[in-house]
Amino acid sequence: MTDPKPPEATEPPDSSELDRDSKDEDAMASLLRRSLAGSAAQGPAKEPDLLHGVQRRIRQRSKGKFFSDGWSTSNSRSSYAIIALAMLVVTGVAYFALAWITVR
Repeated sequence: MTDPKPPEATEPPDSSELDRDSKDEDAMASLLRRSLAGSAAQGPAKEPDLLHGVQRRIRQRSKGKFFSDGWSTSNSRSSYAIIALAMLVVTGVAYFALAWITVR
């Protein structure tokens, strides 16, 4: 079995290497700061709105079979709120009507 070699004494790095390393670190830090500042200033990337064009193309190719009602292609969310309120009213009326019938 061979004896492991004793660790070689390492010389301390000279000051020129330390200066070079700190300059490299400073340069990298400034590069990172610039890249992060540039992306934050631009804000999040906007994704293109493809839905309207895809629905229009499907409607044209299907000769109006799909997306012809306008209901599914509208951008308005208020119609969903109206339908939800109407369903709540209908559910409430049905509940009270059925409760009235079973009590009687």
